[in-house]
Amino acid sequence: MDLAHSLLPTARRMADAARAAALPHFRSAASHADNKAATGYDPVTEADRAAERAMRDVLSRERPGDAIEGEEYGSSSGVSGITWYLDPIDGTRAFVAGLPTWTTLIGAAQGDQPILGIIDQPWLDERYVGLTAGERAAWVEGRGEQIALRTRDCLKLTDAILSTTDPFILTAPERGAFEHLRAAARLTRYGLDA
Repeated sequence: MDLAHSLLPTARRMADAARAAALPHFRSAASHADNKAATGYDPVTEADRAAERAMRDVLSRERPGDAIEGEEYGSSSGVSGITWYLDPIDGTRAFVAGLPTWTTLIGAAQGDQPILGIIDQPWLDERYVGLTAGERAAWVEGRGEQIALRTRDCLKLTDAILSTTDPFILTAPERGAFEHLRAAARLTRYGLDA
């Protein structure tokens, strides 16, 4: 079994644990967001912290020699050469606003080589998985199905769909470049955090 497939069960259990930790907080009247930014607004919730703790607990039991880079609790060194990258709630602003477009992100790498990635959408019950081993497979799981992922057949910019969280987060030069793309694209969508 290759490394990606051997790590996948642990990654799935991490996603399951993060899902179980975060969902009780979503759309909860008791949910509260702190601002972790010195300037501006960068929200963090107890759901962020609980989900990352849950993923770290899985790793401490199953892969104690691996390093961790987590958004909420920082770095933990390892000895195996494998590093896990954790973003417990990508799209915390959407989470705080009660929008279902937040995700949990899990990645694993060996040195600078990616091994696998998971994007879990707990509220929507969808999980995207990508592996770099062998044939480099990617699929989405949900509602009892597993569907292979592929890029759209889109050879021209005029056929493309363009998406961004919010054009106001861009600098003036970035906004100019984005506007150039937006004017040429077939469709543009805004507001999806994750």
